[in-house]
Order: sequence, then C-alpha cells, then structure tokens
Amino acid sequence: MERLGAKSLEDLTRKDLDRWRSSRTARLSSPKSCSAPPERETSFATPEENSYKARLANLESEAARALDDPRYKKDYHPYGLPKVESKLGLFDCIATSCVGKCAVQQDVPEYAWLIGQKKYDEALEVILSRNPLPGVTGYVCNHLCQTRCTRNDYDEPVAIRALKRFAAEKGNVSQKGSPPPKLGEGLGVGAVAVIGSGPSGLAAACFLALNGIQVTVYEAKDRAGGMLAWAIPSFRLPEAIIQEDIDRIEKLRVKIELSHPITAPPQELFEKGFDAVYIASGAGKSTRLRIEGEEGEGVYDALDFLDRVRRGKPVDLGNRVLVIGGGNSAMDTARTAKRIASGPVTVVYRRTRQEMPAIEEEIEEVLAEGVILEELASPTRVILKDEEVAALECIQNELGEAGEDGRRRPIPIEGSEFEIEADAIIVAIGQVPDVSFLDGSSVSLRKDGTIAAHPQTCLTGEEHTYAGGDVVRGPSTIIEAIADGRRAAEAICRELGIETVLPAVALPQLSDEDIGGLKRTRARKEPQNRAQTLPLEQRGGFDLVEETLSGEAALSEAARCLQCSTLCDKCVEVCPNRANYTYTLQLRSGQAVSPTSLTLPKVSCQQDKWTVTGEETFRLDQTRQIIHVDDFCNECGNCETFCVHDGKPYLDKPRLFLRESDLEQEDDNAFYVERGAKGWTIRRREGGRESRLCVEDGSDEVDFENDLLKVRIYAHDFQIKAMEMKKDFQGEFSLISPAEMYVILKGLSTSLSFLPFE
Repeated sequence: MERLGAKSLEDLTRKDLDRWRSSRTARLSSPKSCSAPPERETSFATPEENSYKARLANLESEAARALDDPRYKKDYHPYGLPKVESKLGLFDCIATSCVGKCAVQQDVPEYAWLIGQKKYDEALEVILSRNPLPGVTGYVCNHLCQTRCTRNDYDEPVAIRALKRFAAEKGNVSQKGSPPPKLGEGLGVGAVAVIGSGPSGLAAACFLALNGIQVTVYEAKDRAGGMLAWAIPSFRLPEAIIQEDIDRIEKLRVKIELSHPITAPPQELFEKGFDAVYIASGAGKSTRLRIEGEEGEGVYDALDFLDRVRRGKPVDLGNRVLVIGGGNSAMDTARTAKRIASGPVTVVYRRTRQEMPAIEEEIEEVLAEGVILEELASPTRVILKDEEVAALECIQNELGEAGEDGRRRPIPIEGSEFEIEADAIIVAIGQVPDVSFLDGSSVSLRKDGTIAAHPQTCLTGEEHTYAGGDVVRGPSTIIEAIADGRRAAEAICRELGIETVLPAVALPQLSDEDIGGLKRTRARKEPQNRAQTLPLEQRGGFDLVEETLSGEAALSEAARCLQCSTLCDKCVEVCPNRANYTYTLQLRSGQAVSPTSLTLPKVSCQQDKWTVTGEETFRLDQTRQIIHVDDFCNECGNCETFCVHDGKPYLDKPRLFLRESDLEQEDDNAFYVERGAKGWTIRRREGGRESRLCVEDGSDEVDFENDLLKVRIYAHDFQIKAMEMKKDFQGEFSLISPAEMYVILKGLSTSLSFLPFE
C-alpha cells in the first residue's frame, strides 16, 4: 500500500490528502489483466490519515456550531462594547471600563487581585475606601460594572458583585471599632445633620465622620437602612448583612436617631447648632394607579406590602395575585407574593419583557420561580365585588415609537379590553419622594417632586443644605445613592474648610512575572464561577436563595479578572500587522518609572530676550505606553473597535514613521527616530512645523530645537540650562512638547530598539 511520504503530521495538508486520493482512484479505475485476481474494494488508511480525518471532523463540527452560536455573530455584544467615555490621548491610555461604569469608581481589579492572593482583609479595605456598604452591595447591587467587563468580548464577565460579597464576608478590617482617623486639621470641627438612613445618608455620614465631622442621622422609621431594611426581601438581602454595614459606620461615632421623622424645614436643624444638612430621605411614597376601584379591599401598595412581610406581619393575598409594574420593586414584590399566595402570581406590564426596567437577572428569577408575565397590558379599572377585589380590567397595547428613555411607547388598542381574575392586586409602578417637610423652605423642587440639586456638589437652592440619592434622582440604584452621599460629604467638608481624604489603602502593584501570567490568562476562555442557589422546589419560604461563593470558586473567579487597570494592550493584540507596540516609561537609570511628575518652566520673549514667566506640570501615571508604527498599518480599524476609549489608536497614539520621506509628508502627530553613533534623535511634526530633540549616550542633557529657539535641558528634571532664541515669538513657549518627545525617545530606545530605525 502507498504511503503518504515522510511528512510529519503537522505538515500534512488537505491538498496532500486530496492529491493522494486522486492518484489512488485513478489506479483503481484503470483496466486490469484477465489473469489478475480482482482487487478487493477495501479502504486502507494510514494512522496519519485517520488522525487527519478526526481533526477535520472536529473542525467541521466546530464550524457548524459557530454558525448558530450568537457569540460568533458580528453584532453580538449583550452589553455593548466595554468602553469608557473619555477620549484617547497620546499617553496614559490604560483605563478600566468596569471602574468607569461604577458610580463610586470602585477599584475592582485591585480587590479581585487581592482576593486571588488570599488577602481578604486588604481586599475589604480597598472596597471600603470608596464604598461603605460592601455587604449590601455584595448582595443586591445592580452591578453595571459587569456589563463593561473586558471578558464580555470573548466569554462571560467576571462575577464582580459576588467577589465583593465574598470579600465582605471573609475580610476582617482591623479598624472596626476604632475612632475616626485624624485626617487633617479640622478634626472635631463642624456638625452635620443627615435626614434619612438609607444608602445615601449612611454613605454621607461615613465619609463625614472619617474626616472628623460630628454626624447625627435622623431616621423616621424604627430601623436604619431605609428601603434596604424594609423593601428588599430577606431571601435576597438578610437583615444581618444590612446591620453589619450599619454597625461599621456607627463605630465611627455616627449617631443614628431612630423613629425621629423630620417634619420641619432644615432651618430648624441649623438653629440646633448644625453647620450643614444633607437630605437623603429617599423616594418612599408609592405612585398610584389613579383608576376606578383602586381603593377596594385587596389592593396593596408594594412598599407597604414588602415592609409588612419583612416585619413578619400576616398578609392575606388569597389565591390569585396580580402585581402591576416592571421594575425591580415589582420583581421583589412578585417573588415575595409567590411565597405567600396559594395560587398563581402574574406580573402585568404595559410593554414587553424587553422594555422592562428591572435588571435581567431579576426577571429571570421571577419567571424561573413560576410567576406569569402578562405583557402589553395596561390596567384601566379594578373590578370590585362586595368592595373586594374580583378582577382587573386591562386594555391591550401595541408598541409605538421609542420615547426619550429609548423604550417604545405603549399605545392602547381600541376595543381590546379584557379582564384578569384576582383576589389581590399589588401596585408597584414607581415611587416619589415625600418632601412635605420642606414646605416653607428655599429648597428647589422639580415638577416630579424631586429636589433640584447640583450634580457634583449636591447643593440645593438653600444655603448649607445638600441633597442626594432617590430624593434627587427619583427611584434609582444603591450604588448611585452611595456616590451622591460621598460627593455631598466632600462638598460639605470644603464648605467647612476641611480637606477631604479618602481612607488610605495600599493598592497592589503587579510584577513583570504577574503581567506575563495575565497575558496567558487572556489567551484562555474560562466560564464564570457561579454561586450555588436554592433549588426551585425549595423556595417556598424566605431562605436565602443565592449562597456566597466558596473559597475555591472565589479564587478561581478572581483569577479570571484581566487586571485592566495594569494591562491593556488591546490595540497591540488585535492588530493583524503588529503596527501597535507597548513601550515602558523609563526616565531614570533604565528603570521603569511610574508615576512621573515634572514641573516645567514656561518661557516667553520679552524685549528680545527669553524669560521664565510661569510653570506647568507634566505628569504621566502609567508605566506602559503605546506607540503606533504607521509603516505597518493598513487602517483596518480593529484597534478602534477594541480600544476602551472613544478614539482611534492608529491616529491618536504617537505615530512613528520608519522612513524620513514619510515623515516629511505629514503635518500632525508624526515622529521619526534616528540612531546615531553618539546617541539618539527624535523628530516631530505638529501643525506643519518640525522640531527635534537629541540625546547623547551617557549624558544628562537634552538638546531641543524648533523654528523659534534652541534649548539645552537637564534630563532629570527638565529645567533649562541654556537657551538661544532664533527669532522673536508671541505668547509663551511650553516645554510639554519636548518632554513628550523625550518620553517617547527613551521608551523606544530601551523597549523597542529592535525596530529598524535608520
């Protein structure tokens, strides 16, 4: 039998196999001698051919599967591309999209790394430095951070919320129970009243106390926590978790006055000696349907219903329950009702599931637990029998054009009324703030009843009065409320003359070996580690549905984090022509330096002489920088697609040209490097004008020249040693451009010296 030859399995190609098959078929079909015995039609194959067939079958199977897998479709991005809103600049382009999406800018990669190193205490310290409610947010944050995780590009996002929950459970911060640290000279100066003990009020109290301010929180109810304590069911958020976060804040000497509603304008609090007031009273007043029959027996307000259940009070829902609404409160209400009612629970929503404002995982849980979804139905009347609920009359809708929020508007279909039988109806269509206590004050209100406050300082129309959270935003998220509380605390501290300082934490610094490991991690798909959940058949009560990640799962999940705050290089990795390169920032002794901050003189021409007329700061915070080699680029756009910024690396990063003739054809953002016998020279074209900077080997001096002047600069601090004006000029000359050229030249000459410089 003929062999395929001495080629190795790796060298075997489909063309080789097809050629061999053709020649064999031709021989088998040729005429045979009469005396020759008939050849058996037996299939012979070498081990190499069998291996090839198996590999080919696997490849064809994967290709067929890829045709149906949505992840391989060009338009597949369940959360959109993981990008930030900033523009792309010449330097410092490493940005963490998950952090950018987080309202408090939580240091996600850092605490994930610390968890992976089993440094749970340090991980919790990192979280607490920006988020005083790690337990609560570890359980019920809407985790928008995960929608911008880089892993969305090729498998599943890191389970960031679950890692935070793990850190909050395993970490033991030593500062617990300690007095507030002395952060500045203003210790003990100032007293602030906080109205409301929800997430925003607690956050403000925490950061004010950390800066030495005396804080008193006034809570109308008998339990602290706001809607956390009475509107989120215990099978999602245990009371002990809420209390643990509150206890940590109280140990900072924050005083919480329970059952103490504020019924008068903030002016009365100023009269009691407070220097500022932060209003964080939330949006705890439910929106009404305003339809006939709403006052009947068996119609419940969702917030009141959830509060009663959380307190263990009996609620008779009967057999058939309807929940009206499509937000997160409606989902909590439906899941709670399912655990109480003896029959079916139905969510009635005026749009479709795709338009529901509730987060997707909550919708999935509702449906998984057997709740029915009635879409495109708007309530028009509660039908009563003997003053009790008997049914809900609805009208069928169709979807029209999209509104300002991007969701399509429901349009009633004339004559499509129908009835749904019910024993109880729970209304969960939204909440508004109760700000009746502000009557007579100068605090400005919007038409929807929310307080008008400055988005950055939280300052209202009344002096020394601040507001944030749901009372300003309307029903919003926990993490946004926390962010408002911190912003307000910082603004109040500024008003009181106190320099605000966040708790000092040591963020991890990754070694070159660590970065090498990260690159290997990026080359592998790893499914998300999911916590165990209570089986559906066991969810008849209020036991916690989702467990905390196990230690093994948490370590595995933390290792999935790609550490985007340290390493990006996306434009490098996705470029098919290798036109983008990473270089390290090296300004001293050949060692990587980060951050770099130089105070540069600003020069102007006065009476035919140069003089220093000011200073400016040149700062780089990141060690790893990007250079684009224009000679290798065909402008395919891959780097633009995957860049985390709003920019085009092939145009926005420093563009290096390897031929002098190419440089001379460019007007902007063009660089050219020459390697000489005595040192290096970099030339730059910007605005159609050229400049050059020369560095001799072993010298601490740099020579810069353009059409206006020649200047000799000390490399270690970029101060001017000597300067010669070539002609008079107007305005000031900045040394920022020479500093940028020096950074690029040092990076290229040390990190990328293999490039073919002329």
